[in-house]
Amino acid sequence: MKTQDALSLLIALEERVARVYFHFFRTFRDDRDIARCWWDMARDEYGHVGILKMVRDLVSPEAEAGQIGARLWSLVDVVERCEQEAAAVETLGRALELAIRLESSEMDALGHRIVQSLRSELPEGAARPFVAADAHCQRLVEAAGKIPDLNLRQRLEAMLGGAKGR
Repeated sequence: MKTQDALSLLIALEERVARVYFHFFRTFRDDRDIARCWWDMARDEYGHVGILKMVRDLVSPEAEAGQIGARLWSLVDVVERCEQEAAAVETLGRALELAIRLESSEMDALGHRIVQSLRSELPEGAARPFVAADAHCQRLVEAAGKIPDLNLRQRLEAMLGGAKGR
């Protein structure tokens, strides 16, 4: 798979995740704090899209993505399932479970890896937004404080601990 094609696929996936989070924003906008969480999550994903589009425009059309391309295809299924399930979400707990699934996928890691592979052509720190998973996890942990599901809160807190260790 060519790097430009891999980036196009990753851009499409990031946009789809952003739309899931924006859907959650609309679903839960009656709660100001929860709505802010989902708004910020969607904004961050759309930020990834913008960075990836700029990077795609810099990549040589002949550049090969290597093993990243095959790994991206496994993410298509994860994102599609989450999109389908998100359409029927009625509870914050279920929305958080889907966000855990999306945030624990390797989507951001692959984006970071592609951007890092071009670091000689990009400004310092260009890949930083892809390693800000702890900010996403922290937002989700704070949102989980509004639900009674202790198990879900513990999963989010464990995920936050894992994000800090990356």
